[in-house]
Amino acid sequence: MTGPLATPASLQPFDRPELDLARPGVVWLDGRPLGIEPTGTGRALAKQEGGRLVVGGGGRRKVIEAIGRWYRREARSRIEPLVASEGERLGLHASKVRIGNQRTRWGSCSTSGTVSFNWRLAIGRPEALHYVVVHELIHLRHHNHSRDFWAALAEAFPGYREEATWLRSHERQLLAWKPLI
Repeated sequence: MTGPLATPASLQPFDRPELDLARPGVVWLDGRPLGIEPTGTGRALAKQEGGRLVVGGGGRRKVIEAIGRWYRREARSRIEPLVASEGERLGLHASKVRIGNQRTRWGSCSTSGTVSFNWRLAIGRPEALHYVVVHELIHLRHHNHSRDFWAALAEAFPGYREEATWLRSHERQLLAWKPLI
């Protein structure tokens, strides 16, 4: 299993209504495809090198596990700084940030102040991820979807409707996505 399965030059970001997530040999990050380059040897570790994802390890299962760990790291590296900066801007503080593999939601906020996010947010466009971070932070103040919540969200993130609509229209594809190796 050497050599890239897909070349970055042949791949385009998804900005169409339908996402093209079913391509074999591709992972998606920030709405852009990365070709997967399995090495077939070494530790089961994935790392981005330019426009491709180099994945070590022998066997399909190990490669998929490595990609899953890579996605969680990538999601955390995008979400934690946003939680910190947006929390500071809004005067809100999350006690903990959790990255999970929820099957039906993008994020949640506990009454103890833990904000949880789906790692699949890293697949889609960064604006949608940003919206979900602000949405969950607002829940630190309003633990419901009351009028006060939506008013606070509109003030904190004026373009939230567009991002919420984008996520709703693509959620089936994003939540079901698995790498095709």
